[in-house]
This record gives sequence, structure tokens and C-alpha cells, in this order.
Amino acid sequence: MTDSLHDCTGVSAAELSEVLNLISGTDISELDVRVGAIRFSLRRPAVVAAVSSVTSTAPVEPHSLAITSPLVGIFHASVATGDNVQPGQSIGAVEALGMPTSVDAPQPGTVEELLVHDGSPVEYGQPLLILRRSLVTSSGDV
Repeated sequence: MTDSLHDCTGVSAAELSEVLNLISGTDISELDVRVGAIRFSLRRPAVVAAVSSVTSTAPVEPHSLAITSPLVGIFHASVATGDNVQPGQSIGAVEALGMPTSVDAPQPGTVEELLVHDGSPVEYGQPLLILRRSLVTSSGDV
């Protein structure tokens, strides 16, 4: 099987295992890898950990999330550092061939850092901004 993996992808099982080990301790849910002319994508469902208020009284620090470009084009931001966003709210658009494609926040949070200046070219999968996730309490308040 390892020979067929290398024949099909140009990547050995050991190299693939090394990449998977690098991302195993992170909250990365999607990764595009390019090795020479070969490109492959790794995807896994996002994991959401619930914290019981009965077992823990210490506040849990929210994690940051990089929001990436869905395609190649020119990024136009509609938010600034420090802005609060809600799930589904547009954080900007990527314009390709004169057609804008909206980039939406996947969850509530605060824009921690814009990584791409407005009007700059971006590649598929390139991080656009860092979103600090909001904590959701058991009552649903943010």
C-alpha cells in the first residue's frame, strides 16, 4: 500500500504521517499541501470541546482561528481589528474575474489581526485574518 500511496501522490507514508503528526495537536481543520506538481488536501471536522461549569470554575481562554481565502483573487476586507463578528457575517470578499465571493465568519468572535491588507492578492487557503473565538455560556450568551 505504501508503494501505491507514493505512486499516486508522490508522498511516502512516512512523509504523510509526519504532516499528520504536526497538525494533530492543533485546531487546524483543513490543510492544503503542495509537493512539486502534486497537491493534496487534508480535512477533518472541527472539534468543539464543552466545558462543564460544575467541574470547572476557572475561565477558559478562547482560542484563535485563522479564516482562509476560499479562492485566488483580490481580498477586500469589510472588518477591522477589534471588530466583533457573528456567525455568517461577512468579513470581506475575494474578487476573482470581477465577481466577488463573500468570506463569512464561521462563528462569533473578535477580529484579532488582519493578515492581508485591503486590495491585496490572495491565494486559495491563505489566512486572511485571525478571529478570537467568543466563549458561549450554557445559557447561549456570548
